[in-house]
Amino acid sequence: MTGRRLGLTIGIAVLVLFAAFWVGATIWFFGNGNPDRLQDREWAAEAEARCAEARDELDRLPQARNALNMADRAGQIEASTAVLAEMTADLAVSAPGGEDGELIGLWLGSWRIYLNDRLAHADALRAGEDRQFRVTVDQQRGDGVDALLDAFADRNRMPSCGDPLDIG
Repeated sequence: MTGRRLGLTIGIAVLVLFAAFWVGATIWFFGNGNPDRLQDREWAAEAEARCAEARDELDRLPQARNALNMADRAGQIEASTAVLAEMTADLAVSAPGGEDGELIGLWLGSWRIYLNDRLAHADALRAGEDRQFRVTVDQQRGDGVDALLDAFADRNRMPSCGDPLDIG
């Protein structure tokens, strides 16, 4: 083989491997084989509907980012957190058993941590500490709990069930 032909062959092989990698990654991420994917698709659809209701309710509340002072901002965060707490309680009650129930339990555990982070932020604002909202980092995964909420919601096609991004 000539040098040019060898280079072309290697280039094509690299492109084929690259394409195969992304096809495989897409199937793993979006396919049913993902360990975070719920088998009970009906529950996931019902959860999405419940989360969408909560998002609609959040949209009707004053936004924390538009508050005039820290006390108002804290109050708005507490009001929106109460909506999210009710949503997660409803999801916990309706959760199926088995492996899906275990996954949902872990996800709702991340929600509880996230809700506590929101309330801690509101407390800091009431104490006069004007700081950026910080979430707990999961030590095992190295991600903030907000990223874990979003990843689970995305993998189960429940976009309304992720971080509402309402604190700013």
